[in-house]
Amino acid sequence: MASIVISGSGEPDIAINYRLQSVLKHVYVNMPYRNLPQFLNLILEHGINIEIGLSAEDLENVPLDEIGGKVELIRQRGCRFTFHGPFWDLCPGSVDPGIRRISGARLRRLFEVAEDIRPDQIVCHTGFDPRHHRGHRATSIANSLTLWEPLAAEAERLNTRLLLENVWEEGPDWHKELFEKVNSPFFGFCLDTGHQHAFSSTPLRVWLEVLYPYLGEIHLHDNDGSFDHHLPVGMGSIDFDYLFGFLRERKIFPLLTVEPHTEEHLYSTLAGLAENGPFREFCEAGGEVDS
Repeated sequence: MASIVISGSGEPDIAINYRLQSVLKHVYVNMPYRNLPQFLNLILEHGINIEIGLSAEDLENVPLDEIGGKVELIRQRGCRFTFHGPFWDLCPGSVDPGIRRISGARLRRLFEVAEDIRPDQIVCHTGFDPRHHRGHRATSIANSLTLWEPLAAEAERLNTRLLLENVWEEGPDWHKELFEKVNSPFFGFCLDTGHQHAFSSTPLRVWLEVLYPYLGEIHLHDNDGSFDHHLPVGMGSIDFDYLFGFLRERKIFPLLTVEPHTEEHLYSTLAGLAENGPFREFCEAGGEVDS
């Protein structure tokens, strides 16, 4: 998960001009819940749609009415919001039943929060790492289904989509098998461009061609392929021209979420998108966040 940090003065310091403001209506900005108090005024001033990252610590220690109060201010401003669930050390498909119980408890608590707050979408990680789980792939799928199937049904009841993000997976087949088995329009895919570029040997083209029917969100950040650096769009080697061209040609309009690590990177990411011709064409074709 990425976060926006504050400057040494303790105040957000992001210059958002008209050109960058025009990009903001097409994207969400990742924001860990712990950073909301620092950036709430910025969010409200510029009408920023956000992806709220809820950690395990947040879910354990923050009262639901406190989360709801902050979100209500955002909702009243007309901003949209999604949730990103906890992910550190969680593995719903683990061969260890204790790990599965903890993973399930964390994610079910996330849905208890969603019950009252109703985010547009909920993004979670699969917890599958082929470096550890390669020899237990079938078991991992079967174990995962015991959690994802009821959560997908819960997502449908809440009228929100549950999306699984790629992290360490080497290719799209693990996600595809899970989506086919659950077979719900409320259960789909969140493509993380940085993770795909840094951790997967399978080309972006293949990920898109295999999983576009399930695509509900894209996390936008860049790197040079060596590590998940979370660089601003345009500062690495990810082919965003191809990505936005693919989406526009197929008339696919998933939610777009930028994941900057610093406030300066937010500015640079918005600038990189503003200068990207295929992104502008994608937006003109219909890639705008509804208000």
